[in-house]
Amino acid sequence: MKAEIRIVSLAVAWILGAGANLALALPVANQQGDYPGPVRQRGNRQVNWVVVDSDSQGLNCRMAQRFRSVSVDGVDAPDELFARNKHNVSQWPVVTTFRRGERLEAVTGNNANQIMIADSQGKPWLPVLTDKGNCFVRANSRFIKPIRENPTTLKPLE
Repeated sequence: MKAEIRIVSLAVAWILGAGANLALALPVANQQGDYPGPVRQRGNRQVNWVVVDSDSQGLNCRMAQRFRSVSVDGVDAPDELFARNKHNVSQWPVVTTFRRGERLEAVTGNNANQIMIADSQGKPWLPVLTDKGNCFVRANSRFIKPIRENPTTLKPLE
């Protein structure tokens, strides 16, 4: 009986430890400061971000007019939206701006996958939720950074 309790205790400790490690596993920017899209696998996403852009005008969030009525994570999202290296996202109209320190919630897919698109220059853009629908911010460490989050509840830990 004591051996069974010890095994269960070790298993619980391992699970809690793994959860803590997952909570610390934040996306890492590459040498250009870009947060590359993760390998597509279930549960591989970062939902909570904070704006670190120093521009006094704020961080622009853009969306093409033709995609504004579409939910980026919905089944009706057109394949065209996700075509790599196709869109000139930096030229799309600004839907809203975010101030430094403002928290963002990334849009994730049905399988809890991170959604990102690559623009015509191969630069990553992250879709975020706003009261005006979805729009894209540049996924670069000059503009945003990930916030540690609980891997189960996705609530920010900071």
